[in-house]
Amino acid sequence: MGHLQPPRLPVRALALFLGLTLAGMASAQPPRGPAPQTPPPRNAEGRVILGSVPGKVGAWEGFGTRPMLTFFDKVPEGSLISITPYIDVLKMKDIFPKINVSEVPFQPWARALFEARSRTRFEPYTRCKPSPGPRAVATAYGTQFVEFPAMNKIYMFPVGGPRHYREIWMDGRQHPDSPKPTYHGHSIGHWEGDTLVVDSVGFNEKMWFDAEGSPHTNQLHLIERFTRLSQQRLKYEVTIDDPGAYTRPWSSGFYMDWTDGESFQFVCQDDNQASELMVGTKYDAIDRRQDIFP
Repeated sequence: MGHLQPPRLPVRALALFLGLTLAGMASAQPPRGPAPQTPPPRNAEGRVILGSVPGKVGAWEGFGTRPMLTFFDKVPEGSLISITPYIDVLKMKDIFPKINVSEVPFQPWARALFEARSRTRFEPYTRCKPSPGPRAVATAYGTQFVEFPAMNKIYMFPVGGPRHYREIWMDGRQHPDSPKPTYHGHSIGHWEGDTLVVDSVGFNEKMWFDAEGSPHTNQLHLIERFTRLSQQRLKYEVTIDDPGAYTRPWSSGFYMDWTDGESFQFVCQDDNQASELMVGTKYDAIDRRQDIFP
């Protein structure tokens, strides 16, 4: 039996097809680049404003880019965290300055706990417990910065979560000698050019400082850097120093985008659609419930 031959287009039809194709290629527009960035707003003294300017309101949002950790190599067995394809990472400039989880200098007990948490995602934040540092900065629905010069304070208000807030002292004070452990710790800040540098200590062990569940102890010390690169862009960097959980300090971060408009009133657990994170439920392939870890 002979080979089937593909049907041949009439000469006039073929010419018309090629003409339309080439015309489409000639008129095709190059892909659009990123939206143009405008300079960051500044106050009367020339210092950058991290939050809203007079007459306008908005918040920093970065829910899609907020994780501090990437997973180039592999994720813990049974983890709810998905691996980041390398090719996608190359396309995402937002991936920097994130760190690969294989580079995090866990102590053995901290790595074991991190892997256990990645399987259950039983996160305190989803049960209305406040979180500090990276977890509070890039919460769902945005984060607002409000400066009170007369009080020498900057307040951070995450829209989602347990309706908590964080205060940053800007009057040059030092940390107390023995701060009472709290969810947010004790934060002092200063400006380095256009970057707000915040130093925080005095944390309790009841919260997670990131959404992935990286462990910590009451020795946790965070150094955060907030840089408004433009009207629309904020760079967040953090260094984690906790000799109780890690063999050395390590750093990570992410970017956030500005969104204009008023925030809404968020009530924790009101129609919460992350029920598996609240109860820590995770079933494997044969429908066996996994252990739950705090």
